Amino acid sequence: MGNYQLVNVAVGKPEVMQYADNQEMSTAIKKQSREQVVLKIDGFEGDGVADLKHHGGVERAVCFYADERYDYWNKTYKDSLDTAAFGENLTVKGMLEDEVCIGDIYQIGEAVVTITQGRVPCNTIDRRTGCKGLFKQMIETGYTGYFAKVIEEGMITPDSSIELKDKGTHGISVLQANRLFFQQEKDQNQIELLLQEEALADKWRTHFERLVAKLDR
Repeated sequence: MGNYQLVNVAVGKPEVMQYADNQEMSTAIKKQSREQVVLKIDGFEGDGVADLKHHGGVERAVCFYADERYDYWNKTYKDSLDTAAFGENLTVKGMLEDEVCIGDIYQIGEAVVTITQGRVPCNTIDRRTGCKGLFKQMIETGYTGYFAKVIEEGMITPDSSIELKDKGTHGISVLQANRLFFQQEKDQNQIELLLQEEALADKWRTHFERLVAKLDR
């Protein structure tokens, strides 16, 4: 069992954010820390998304990001990023993308969640942080964070414990899944194992099913 730690809990509704040259956009990426929040099937109370087409949904109810990655990005960009700078709900330690697997089940406080997919970054991250090209580097490295769906609702606080309840069936890490998804690595065996993970998000399942069909031709 890993040594997991919850560093921060954050939520936020869509609001107008200004970025370079006084441009504006509606986004919920600027989340605020909370002392306690109830996690429901469709996400945290007080949380939301601006772009319903590309964000949100029960399979992406919770966004995680590893606290250790902040050191990497701060060194890369010679910056000091704010907590929850990537718009994550839960900032965690001991849960890097190469350690957490699709289908892993965690209890966090009163709630229970299962990992469904890697996070798909977009240029809103660049606008939020002021770090040009950051979202592309997140994709290249696979340090994207990841999403989970809720199995059991409940209260989460910053001092809530995290317990790994069960591992994904085939142990395909988020980092491996990211490489298959973003870098289009044509490892048919790994893709087929990933497709056997019941928790895999539908959009990712459709993507990999199409990829396998092409590989079988």
